[in-house]
Amino acid sequence: MIKPIIMIGSGGHASVLADILLQQEYTILAAISPDKGSSPLFKNIQHFDSDDDILQFSPDEVKLVNGLGSLPNQNLRNELFDCFSQLGYQFETVISRDAIVSTYSSIAAGAQVLTGAIIQTGAMIGSNSIVNSGAIVEHDCHIGIHNHIAPGVTICGGVQTGAHVHIGTGANVIQSVSIGKHSVVAAGATVTKDMPDNSIAYGYRSKIERRS
Repeated sequence: MIKPIIMIGSGGHASVLADILLQQEYTILAAISPDKGSSPLFKNIQHFDSDDDILQFSPDEVKLVNGLGSLPNQNLRNELFDCFSQLGYQFETVISRDAIVSTYSSIAAGAQVLTGAIIQTGAMIGSNSIVNSGAIVEHDCHIGIHNHIAPGVTICGGVQTGAHVHIGTGANVIQSVSIGKHSVVAAGATVTKDMPDNSIAYGYRSKIERRS
């Protein structure tokens, strides 16, 4: 039995996820956000103002989808995932029918793989991570928890990322590089060497600095 979904958020990222879920014949029971948002996808879906409204439903009744977007230095998405996971709620894994995902890859609970993304054999995607539209995660990559692989990113084989890593739109990471936790790869950057924890890479051939 497919449990109905409660969507956390009703903005742009949430609407993309709702579109994928509705195409796959999920039932979205409610969306939660301070306002109803502008997407017509949520027009006929029940709206709640507060995350606490989730608690009126048992973890056995529903699954959650994390519809908050992911940007560096914005932790609410990850905090809500951890909070409701500890309360016993499960987050649905969302994979677009138009993504290419190897049967020999591993997608953790609550991860999201959006339209046009490619996940190759041996790759592992951590919980609550986003592989956004058109991103490529090549063979044997290990993507940590709470990552955002933004649209159009290319990650070559054997790359490993720690927790809370953001790789910006159109960036490239060459093979076998390691990216430390809480690090950021700027949009369009090319990472050619390992990045320590709490660092930022930008520009061609990755100038790397410590994050403040």
